[in-house]
Amino acid sequence: MKKLSATETINYLIQILIYYLETSEEEKNLCDGSFVLGERTAYVECLEILQFWEHAHKNGLDFDIEARYPI
Repeated sequence: MKKLSATETINYLIQILIYYLETSEEEKNLCDGSFVLGERTAYVECLEILQFWEHAHKNGLDFDIEARYPI
């Protein structure tokens, strides 16, 4: 596995969390939702923490996370 820089790692994390949030939106309609809601909450909280990064707005986190992914 190729080693990534810190910036590359954070960008990858942002991308994968957004992917998971968008996927969980589809899954929410397929099951009872309690587990999926817990997952979504964790992903949203992770993205909110990543917004503290000084370069977050330049790397895809230039939006209101809870407005886009309500929990």
